[in-house]
Amino acid sequence: MGLDVHSRESIFVVKRDDAIFARGAVPTTSAGLAQLRDAQELPPGTRVALETGTSAFFVARELARLDLQPMVIDAHEVRCKAHRPLQKSDGRDALELCEGVSRGFYRSVVHVPTPAISALRTALSRRRHFVRVQVAEVNAVKRLLRGAGR
Repeated sequence: MGLDVHSRESIFVVKRDDAIFARGAVPTTSAGLAQLRDAQELPPGTRVALETGTSAFFVARELARLDLQPMVIDAHEVRCKAHRPLQKSDGRDALELCEGVSRGFYRSVVHVPTPAISALRTALSRRRHFVRVQVAEVNAVKRLLRGAGR
């Protein structure tokens, strides 16, 4: 299965026996992904390819929770290996992902970190941001004081 993920709605293509079995769109929510699994009767362990993007890790974790096998593929590799890279569309992207995962085209499978690691990375990122802001404010005050001769 190929899944072109967007923030509100994701486009999917399901292939069985080298033929397109289903196409459509589902909400990019936990309930929407569960509905997709149930409506398409996807067996546990079904490989689902999706590109890297802002919602990719959320969707990959949800798919894994639903006993599917998500494969997050580097978006640059997907674009390079697309049949028509200049004619992008959501449906075509989902089909390219589906074709690629079924034929084993993709080599740049991205590791999906655990929720604990993601939370730690977010906390460290926010800390770095606030330290930079704090240093900038201290330096601004020092420049003001030095300009006044203090």
